[in-house]
Amino acid sequence: MIREDKNTLVFKMVECRVQEARKRKGLPLFPCKPVGLVEYAGFANTIDPNIKTEVIACPPDSYNGQYYCAWRFTLETDK
Repeated sequence: MIREDKNTLVFKMVECRVQEARKRKGLPLFPCKPVGLVEYAGFANTIDPNIKTEVIACPPDSYNGQYYCAWRFTLETDK
């Protein structure tokens, strides 16, 4: 996790059991972006409805070798 500023947190999934297993089996990465959009946004909204969830990268985006997915959570305080 990286704190970009006082209202923004970036979460990077460096290791993912699902993607690592698929990689070992020679399978393509699971395209989990649609699932992540629902799951992470729902989770953040439960904590605080003012948290905006944004995907930085997630399969089916290409794997950059550093992390499988990355998400930005920003607490919008100007509402």
